[in-house]
Amino acid sequence: MLSQHTELPSFPPFDSWKGISQYFPVQNDSVWLNYCGTTPVSTYAIEMMNLYFQEYARFGIFAPSFAEPTIKSAIRGSIAEILNCDPSEIGIVHNTSEGINLYSHSIQIPKGKRILVLENEYPSNVYPWEHWKEKGVGLDFIPVGKTPDEFLTNLKTELDKGDVFILSLSPVHWCTGVVFDMEAVSILCETHSTKLVIDGSQAVGHIPLDFRKLKVAFCAFAAWKWLLGPLGLGVVYLSKEESKGFKLIFKGQASVVNDSSYFPYRDEWKPAADQFEQSTINFNDWIYFYASLRMLSTLGFSRVRERIYEVAGMFKDALHDLGFTLESDTFPQIKTGILAITGHKDSSKFQPEAIQAFLKQRKITTAVRLGRLRLAPHIAIEEEHVARVKEALNDYLKQN
Repeated sequence: MLSQHTELPSFPPFDSWKGISQYFPVQNDSVWLNYCGTTPVSTYAIEMMNLYFQEYARFGIFAPSFAEPTIKSAIRGSIAEILNCDPSEIGIVHNTSEGINLYSHSIQIPKGKRILVLENEYPSNVYPWEHWKEKGVGLDFIPVGKTPDEFLTNLKTELDKGDVFILSLSPVHWCTGVVFDMEAVSILCETHSTKLVIDGSQAVGHIPLDFRKLKVAFCAFAAWKWLLGPLGLGVVYLSKEESKGFKLIFKGQASVVNDSSYFPYRDEWKPAADQFEQSTINFNDWIYFYASLRMLSTLGFSRVRERIYEVAGMFKDALHDLGFTLESDTFPQIKTGILAITGHKDSSKFQPEAIQAFLKQRKITTAVRLGRLRLAPHIAIEEEHVARVKEALNDYLKQN
């Protein structure tokens, strides 16, 4: 007989954010500012995984505190809370590319229709649609424009042509941090009978998304960005409406009901979102993700978002003090956690690759995207980290 469940580690609620960086070892002697790229592991996730490994070593797949249905239910419940949707609409995959590919290859699009994606979109939301070009379906790009309102104008111009079957959009641009008005986008799509698909990797956990208000057919996103999950784990959302008659292009061992009973072979498929889990999953990643979501839930998902904006605001003020200009200067009323530095009052001093290399020597991790220096903080960043980055940038400006 198995032992009683082990008490799972708790995470402090942090009424103030002081000291939370101690749970992120990467911040001990460095400053990680690429949370919209990849996110280093927290000590809380390590503690949870260690507990799981100890139980797995004793009990194998019967680890009493980590039953697969329980962990899956918890993950789906947390994601459903973030997206304001039903847990049955959530499935677990490996990454965004896999999720969008599976969806793209499983649907039907009439010949002569078009798919729209964003200009300079991340490849995960472009490549999975390219196969449609060989089938008489167009794949076109919408200009971003200089402001979110200009983007809406560009989108309406394309939708008014009357042949757009799918708009597959990232609500937050991965290079610039611009945030689009998804309620307005959803209304435009519904008005023009266009399916709305979302690449949520830069949005979920970063900006509010309400799928009971937005008419979204499908969404896929990575776990390892704003949700602080593990590399190699992703999530899909398939709306109840889109689930009607949906059947995945692939059939795997776990595609059918009662999949743990291997004989006789079965023809009855699982509900649509469950079909995306083809067979045996990497349960280690599920535990990691479960821990990260449990941590964020304890802190409060909306409160975490507001803290991201707060820290981004600190960086914005510091960068302006040093004479830098930002992409977000053109949409100051919109909250974003991605800061894209576009220039400096002395144009000769703005060399993104050189600044990135200088900061790397100071153990400050940033990214260069589309000629911009990109900073993306999260809750692990505290005031002293902002000051450290400002000091390093000031030193760079003095030396160049």
